[in-house]
Amino acid sequence: MKPLICFYQEDQYIYSDNYVLHSCKPDESVHDFLSSIENNFKKELKVVQINFEYSHQDLFKDKKELYPAAKAAVFVLNQHEVLPAKSLVAKIPSTITTLNLQFNTLETEQDFIKKVEKIKTDIANGRLYQVNLTAPMVSDSIYTGEKIFKNFFEKFSGQYKALLPLTEYDLISFSPELFLKKQNKKLKTQPIKGSIAPTTDAGKKLIDNPKEDAELSMIVDLLRNDLNHVEKESSAKVTAHRELMKLGYIEHTYSEIEIETDKTLPEILQSTLPGGSISGCPKAESLHVIAELEVYKRQAYTGTIGWWKDNNFSLNICIRSFIKYKNQLYYHAGCGIVYDSDAHKEWDEFLLKAGSLSLKNTK
Repeated sequence: MKPLICFYQEDQYIYSDNYVLHSCKPDESVHDFLSSIENNFKKELKVVQINFEYSHQDLFKDKKELYPAAKAAVFVLNQHEVLPAKSLVAKIPSTITTLNLQFNTLETEQDFIKKVEKIKTDIANGRLYQVNLTAPMVSDSIYTGEKIFKNFFEKFSGQYKALLPLTEYDLISFSPELFLKKQNKKLKTQPIKGSIAPTTDAGKKLIDNPKEDAELSMIVDLLRNDLNHVEKESSAKVTAHRELMKLGYIEHTYSEIEIETDKTLPEILQSTLPGGSISGCPKAESLHVIAELEVYKRQAYTGTIGWWKDNNFSLNICIRSFIKYKNQLYYHAGCGIVYDSDAHKEWDEFLLKAGSLSLKNTK
């Protein structure tokens, strides 16, 4: 079997080549699918993947798909190892040190800028406050998912990496963003907002930027509300705000919100998916704007990946991720748009988030 890899604890990864893959049926809700998995495999270690569209299939039904994909999938692990990063990389057979990849954006700079201006008009008219605008890029590729994962493992920093051999495609994620983590009763989320290229004083510039401050603060408020919907008997608390995250090729700010709950994963996801940091504020209206402006379904991108056992789990926001489908390799990036966004700078940020990819800028 193809190997499966998923982040676990800090600098430790789950590795398995003995598992059973369960996929959500087209006519089945993701909530019902996950509830069935929970009832049948509660004690087993599982790896979960859920698409961005989650329970909003009708809203995005007319969007183009880049590849065939189930709405959600769960790997039930029969056997697995937990390996430190160095041992994991050594275990993956690949001698390629540089992949010959040339990515082309599937969104022109001109069209992206027009969409940013449309969002700013919607904000000015009071429709919403913020929305995450994304677009895909593509490269021809003959490389396997394992080779892609090994090649980019060090180039893309981030704690929440994974390689999932799904039915129709391989999903390779180098996400730096924690969506949800539950340990016993404590549930937390760590949204990322704000991006800057690394320079000597990049962190200070990011912290001092009022636009980035407003954007992250809005999302923190949204996620506090999401967690309060999960557990109405408690109150979510902000335990960190606008901390710096340095990833080498880019720097971000992030916050942390916590609440206590006895709810299970399927219940929690009903109140929290899709993540606020990659949808917008208010979330419901931002999803309508995304459906209006984005040409393609996001599918795995900005969905979630992670491990799950008993009532404990850890899930990422599936960003900085590749989808290997046949001989095509897809990658997405996006930007949070607010009223005082500069459309040209947002395009520059879109390109910056491509990290160390060889990317052709489509005018």
